[in-house]
Amino acid sequence: MECQESLERISEYIDGELGETEYEEIRVHLLSCQNCQNMAREFQMLQERVQQSLEITPIPIDLEQRILISIKREQARISKQRVFTIITLVLMGSPLLLLSPFILRIVHLFYTTGYAFWRVKTVLLMQLPTATSWGIGVTFFFLSIMGIYTMRVLFRGSRFKEVSL
Repeated sequence: MECQESLERISEYIDGELGETEYEEIRVHLLSCQNCQNMAREFQMLQERVQQSLEITPIPIDLEQRILISIKREQARISKQRVFTIITLVLMGSPLLLLSPFILRIVHLFYTTGYAFWRVKTVLLMQLPTATSWGIGVTFFFLSIMGIYTMRVLFRGSRFKEVSL
């Protein structure tokens, strides 16, 4: 075995992860090569230092519980953010949807099915001239865009982040 092959597998040799034949080949090579012996010694010392540092650092008894609690808190926080985002989108999008000409046609369809709420709103909106309806729709569109921009500016520095659905 050459030094290059031995050095590539030296960590596995020290950790006892090699098969019998590979282990024996590297052991024989180490007996005859001083450079590889030095490298193996350094790896062994490094492994011992890491093991000692792990033994020195105590692992808290309740570590698993604390990790599980942290995960549950994070999931709850994400759930709250998702609800907040949905409510914000619904509130900001409602005026745009309710006053657009396309939705007015859908509202008119609901009118014909007998839903009293839609009937009253449709009757009131149909009483307005077409230009006024378009004006209201465009105004609410721009107000919605401004609202979205304002919300993003307000929440830019806060803990709330956007949640993609």
